[in-house]
Amino acid sequence: MKFKQSGVSTATVALAVVLVIVVIAAGAYIATTSGAKTTVTSSATVTQTSTQTNTLTSVSTSVSTSVSTSISTSVSTSISTSVSTSISTSVSTSVTTASTTPYSPPAGSISLTAGGSTFVNPIMQVWVSEYHNLTATGANPISINYQAIGSSAGQTGVFTGTLAFAGSDAPVSASQLVPYSAKGPLLQIPEALGGVAIFYNIPGVTTSLDLTGPVIAGIYNGTITTWNDPRIQSLNPTVTLPNQPIAPVHRSDGSGTTYALTTYLATQSPSWRSTIGVGTSVNWPTSELAGKGSSGVAGVVTATPYSIGYADSYYAFNNKLLAASIQNQAGDFIAPAVTSFSAAAAAFASTLATNATAPIVNPPASAPTAYPISTFTYLLVWENQGNEANAWAIANYFEWVVTYGQTYSQPYYYAPIPAAIAAIDQQLISEINYNGQTFTTA
Repeated sequence: MKFKQSGVSTATVALAVVLVIVVIAAGAYIATTSGAKTTVTSSATVTQTSTQTNTLTSVSTSVSTSVSTSISTSVSTSISTSVSTSISTSVSTSVTTASTTPYSPPAGSISLTAGGSTFVNPIMQVWVSEYHNLTATGANPISINYQAIGSSAGQTGVFTGTLAFAGSDAPVSASQLVPYSAKGPLLQIPEALGGVAIFYNIPGVTTSLDLTGPVIAGIYNGTITTWNDPRIQSLNPTVTLPNQPIAPVHRSDGSGTTYALTTYLATQSPSWRSTIGVGTSVNWPTSELAGKGSSGVAGVVTATPYSIGYADSYYAFNNKLLAASIQNQAGDFIAPAVTSFSAAAAAFASTLATNATAPIVNPPASAPTAYPISTFTYLLVWENQGNEANAWAIANYFEWVVTYGQTYSQPYYYAPIPAAIAAIDQQLISEINYNGQTFTTA
């Protein structure tokens, strides 16, 4: 519920009380009833509706020779007992009271189709299953079909309305939204925190390698081509690396994971942005292998000796692939882990407080335990919805995800989102509406 009050001073209230006493003393009375509903117009005029018969519905008192029961007062010869008082130079008071009746959709199941990020898919499938179980015995069982089609496809689906909401590891830019401006604001809600793991398949190597940002950039731009290149070997002096060609594997589809990795590599290699680029799809060297989706990249790496790939850490560990430790700005080599993702987010706390979609790659040296390729992933949904029951279901599902749903994160290699981000999320979720009807509170 939201209340607004404008231009009300203590002196004005006191004067109004005195004027009311004068009116009472003059013998006027104002008919009132219980159960009044208050609504407010844009001009801050307050009207009261009454259900009692033979009771005046507007009270306007004019004191010069008569007192009436209507409250629209002009104080030179008039006195108002209404919330709207005009004293020579019009001092007005307005009070807005929203309905306290929560929305309940008609009984029946609600089905939503969503999709996008493969990075978040492991935990998303847990969430949609658990939430369905939670609602299955109620009046409105909610089923969500989340399709892991990649962040770019998810963004397109939510833009065009084929998806109720999308998952994306890449935030949507203002320029992307220009063709859809008539739809109103697009909400971007950080709901999961993870990291992009760099994993590999090197026969005979059974330990985690240490890698740096410039070395990863060199592997993916084709300037480092063998595993025993001195730039890799020097980082791993106790490991015998083979004189074998490196087979880099990237995403074949538009990917928020690619966006996170290339955003990081652009901070590590001066030429990266101009030669390969930053985005969900970039100008990879044509000689490289590719896989569709995070699972596709992990599958290609598993099947290809001497290959290297990237995906959410779940896909590395679930496929029993070794993941590299990456050097951060403090000079420490950090493995992808729940604690190191949390440390990266904490390092950007002040930035995230004003921009919840800011990247959290390459955290400062003041965060020595932070993993340098950490990222949030986002729920994308239009603020203004066209179906009331669906809007209610989306808002309540999102509210559950950013609160209780976070307790499911760690076994799937995601860190719970920070409390400050959860508070931002709840504010955004409270803005989801159907014709002005909202469904949650911040």
